[in-house]
Amino acid sequence: MIRVCLLMPMLLALAPACAEIHVRVDPATGVTVLSNMPPKAGDIAAPPPSSVPLRAPVRIAAAADFPKVDRKTQQARDIGRRAILENELASEQQALTTAREHGAGNDVLHRHAANLAALRRELRSIR
Repeated sequence: MIRVCLLMPMLLALAPACAEIHVRVDPATGVTVLSNMPPKAGDIAAPPPSSVPLRAPVRIAAAADFPKVDRKTQQARDIGRRAILENELASEQQALTTAREHGAGNDVLHRHAANLAALRRELRSIR
């Protein structure tokens, strides 16, 4: 008897999960509307979903279309990038030292350590 009393509320709570979904197109706006209520007589039922993707395919630039930079220009950019990253590395190291001196929490220390690791990885990736 107790099992039946416990089972009935669970089955009643499960009933809304079995609701039917109705898809229709709003005639005024042309927007597709999803509802648990069946469409009215004047509503237009939406067509079933097709297997054709809704988005147009993205064109990926071919190697010929991709902009080229001469070697000297790229080297100058890499030198500038390295200088910026080294400056950031020094600033982050100083921030970590300051945080340790002031007894900052573990989350702050961890964030500074993670930033230092990311900057070192980035510096290693520069040619």
